[in-house]
Amino acid sequence: MRSLSLSLVIVLFLALFAVSQSDAADRPYGLDKRALWTTSNVRGTPDPPPPYRTERAFPNLKFNEPLDAARAPGTGRLFVVERYGKIYSFADDPSVEKADLFLDTGKVNYGLAFHPDFTENGYFYVCYVLDPLITPMGSRVSRFRVRGDTPWVADLASEKVLIEWPSGGHNGGCMQFGPDGYLYIVTGDASEIADGLQTGQDITDLAASVLRVDVDRMDEGLAYGVPADNPFVSTPDARPEVWAYGLRQLWKMSFDRATGALWGGHVGQDLWEQIYIIERGGNYGWSVTEGSYPFRPERPRGPTPIEKPIAEHNHTEARSITGGYVYHGSRLPALTGAYIYGDYDTGKIWSLHYDGEEVTEHQELVDSSLRLVGFLEDDAGELYLVDHMGGGLHRLAESDRTNDGSEFPRKLSDTGLFSSVKDHTVVSGVIPYSVTAPSWKDGAHMERFMALPGDSQIEFEAILYPAPAPGAPPGWKFPDGTVLVQTISLDMEEGVPASRRRIETRLLHHERLAGTEQVGDQYWQGYTYIWNEEQTEATLLESTDGMDKTFTVLDSNAPGGKRQQTWHFPSRAECTVCHNMAAKYALGATTHQMNRDHDYGGGRVDNQLRTFEHIGLFTEPLPSPLSKLPRLVSPLDESADIGSRARSYLHANCSHCHRKWGGGNAEFQLLYTVDLEEAGIVGTHPGQGTFHVVDAEVLAPGDSSRSVMYYRMATIGGGRMPRLGSGRADISGLRLIREWINQLPAASGGSDRALRTATTKSETRTAMNRLRRFKTTEARAKEIDRLLMTTSGSLGLVSALDDGALASATVQEVVELGSQSPEPHIRDLFERFLPEEKRTQRLGSVVDPAQILALKGDASRGKDLFLNAAGVQCKSCHLIQNQGVDVGPDLSQIGKKYDRARLLQTILEPSREIEPKYLVHLVQTQDGEIHTGLLVKREGGQVVLKDAKNTLVTLSEADVALLLPQQKSMMPELLLRDMTAAQVADLIEYLSSLK
Repeated sequence: MRSLSLSLVIVLFLALFAVSQSDAADRPYGLDKRALWTTSNVRGTPDPPPPYRTERAFPNLKFNEPLDAARAPGTGRLFVVERYGKIYSFADDPSVEKADLFLDTGKVNYGLAFHPDFTENGYFYVCYVLDPLITPMGSRVSRFRVRGDTPWVADLASEKVLIEWPSGGHNGGCMQFGPDGYLYIVTGDASEIADGLQTGQDITDLAASVLRVDVDRMDEGLAYGVPADNPFVSTPDARPEVWAYGLRQLWKMSFDRATGALWGGHVGQDLWEQIYIIERGGNYGWSVTEGSYPFRPERPRGPTPIEKPIAEHNHTEARSITGGYVYHGSRLPALTGAYIYGDYDTGKIWSLHYDGEEVTEHQELVDSSLRLVGFLEDDAGELYLVDHMGGGLHRLAESDRTNDGSEFPRKLSDTGLFSSVKDHTVVSGVIPYSVTAPSWKDGAHMERFMALPGDSQIEFEAILYPAPAPGAPPGWKFPDGTVLVQTISLDMEEGVPASRRRIETRLLHHERLAGTEQVGDQYWQGYTYIWNEEQTEATLLESTDGMDKTFTVLDSNAPGGKRQQTWHFPSRAECTVCHNMAAKYALGATTHQMNRDHDYGGGRVDNQLRTFEHIGLFTEPLPSPLSKLPRLVSPLDESADIGSRARSYLHANCSHCHRKWGGGNAEFQLLYTVDLEEAGIVGTHPGQGTFHVVDAEVLAPGDSSRSVMYYRMATIGGGRMPRLGSGRADISGLRLIREWINQLPAASGGSDRALRTATTKSETRTAMNRLRRFKTTEARAKEIDRLLMTTSGSLGLVSALDDGALASATVQEVVELGSQSPEPHIRDLFERFLPEEKRTQRLGSVVDPAQILALKGDASRGKDLFLNAAGVQCKSCHLIQNQGVDVGPDLSQIGKKYDRARLLQTILEPSREIEPKYLVHLVQTQDGEIHTGLLVKREGGQVVLKDAKNTLVTLSEADVALLLPQQKSMMPELLLRDMTAAQVADLIEYLSSLK
């Protein structure tokens, strides 16, 4: 059954407001009356004031989900593009009363650009998207003309289709006329998954590129001309319109009006957002790289070298970058010459100065509450900020805040929340509360409190800014000064409450700061206070990177009776990742979580909403009866429906990101309020990697071993979910999700899916039965090795370990063999069964050569890594005794030439020393065509290159305009990123033995 629409739910709630009556009216309330909280010292922020704030630039104007804005040069008018077809125009005057409808395409609009001679010819260009189910070429740029009788109304009938490319998720759509008079057009990779069409490095199509076309002439068969100096006009099979490529979703680009440089904000995939200067023939890496980092390094590369970003942001501080402009206005002189850009998800806005070689200054200007979808530059060079959700146009202004942060409480005892910090006793007026489905926090225990200042009240189920995402229930609107408190404790002896010690207290503080503009008063910030060893005080965490601390926990199930547990204390930036705008910040203080009984002490147990209403905490009476209000189900309640339990678990742990506009990259929702059929997970191919699961689906009904959702919960590696806030697997949660998935009817997806599911489950059961039956270590090891060859088989082993279904000797063998797997996606599943201090660590982007060289490697394991491991790329370019590919040097006798230290150095720094014959050369032809590769020969009037795909490219020397050696190896950097130190030691040992 489909969920009620949000508007209908709200109407029903409002209709019920007038007939409120309490459930269980004969029992006492949890609290007799409200005590006022009057001791708050939680005001302002501990951080220095930001240098800028945002303010409404045109207070009288509001638009419906704007996606772009532009100016018509020389007219003094600005234009805003709404998502659903309409484009409005208005005078560039802060006092303007209303905007005029300029054009209604009736389609989904993405971008707008005006011809440089608009005042003479009346031409402008709109990018809109058609339904991809109707036409695969769904992204379109068309030229329109204004009507003759008025310049501020367009003629819809004047449309002339200019160019089209496939739509399908990342559609690009930004357009700008360059200083050269040509139109530059952004196309996305036409995919909602990780470059599913593998178009990023392919210049034979238009997707994942910036195009450059001449709109003032038409080539044969085209509605435009292709400039002769476009970089790939003479490259065989290439689309000559391509100016730059390797772009997943360049969300807004702009030309620096002083230098002509083309800047862009590039939306990343898993971990990084980037800022680029887009250059002729530039390759920006997607999907071989995500910015500076490997993403799918095994995929074929385009014809030009991959460029590095000017700046990058990790997803802890940015989730969907929005490109801006280099500022040349007069209002903010300190920003002159700085590139100003922001982030859609977090609302943060930054500036950077770039001298052509490096970033010389980079600062955060303001942490706003805008859904920053674009920027607008007016004739004077002033910038406006386009807010997608609020619909307004804003601008930066110098901050007038004077608070330097010194008065913010650095000690928990100074917050005014506790009468005794040592005894963890709150002051009068601070109210304890509990939630139905707590999020998993590595086995920690939580106590929660709510503090509302004075007699302030909560607007129950208010319609907030931003509007609730589709499928999401509306949230509570809290008064200014609210503090939500969560104290987290760990058992120092597993399962013994008396051993419990407090490790941190987190505050979520709501305050509209003086001198700032937070739309709808929705400004929240999280703070972490770390408890001391004596349990008498907690101190504010000041670090911007968070902090880790390792605790020793007595655990009878651990080797030696104890284990290490590393706890991560989140930074303030990390808090905002989960407590985000789409989730309405307060994750636990919601109707769904708090519509339950709470023990107030003294024998008083009552529904929290009933008690809150009784003491006057809400502005309006609640709907009646409370039992009809929505509520989650406790995942631990085995008497409840397993589907409700599992969906509640996913809601509590995952839905803050996996909802519309929540920041999760995957295109599905895990809200309890969204029907399973509409959540986008059942039978859906994973968009962020399959981890080598055969026939992988996000959720494969009836088969957890093919469900990537289950894999991500089970692993502790880089694919782990949730990505933040947890490092240990939740065994009971895993079991719940596994049992739920396995009981879902597989036949609902069709006979093929049902057959796959039945086959996988049968194979797993058979393998487990064999494993239990084998008596000898050798026979068991052989069966374990067979299961470890596949991800699904490995998941079967992990489930058996979690369920305690294997004998102790078999458990030890499974963990030992699984945790030593050369494949990272397999090893990561089993390392959680090892003591924390014995787990291997991936090297990442920072490698300590001394650490690796100090290890004794195993040459036989190194050989297997080189020849067989999926995560090792050496054999893609090198030969060893005729095995591999002949692109780079033959390594059959490399041990004669280099010792272990030198071998490691050549892998870590491949461009530091390059043999002349393996020097990459760049060739540019007379027609502007660009090739890169190894120079095989230059004779007989020919130049022959060998590219990274081991393909020979033969060019006529007469056509070569430029031939330059590049001081860069064809061998990629960061090849060791996903390997362990032990694996690298094995590989080096093998290579050094080749003599």
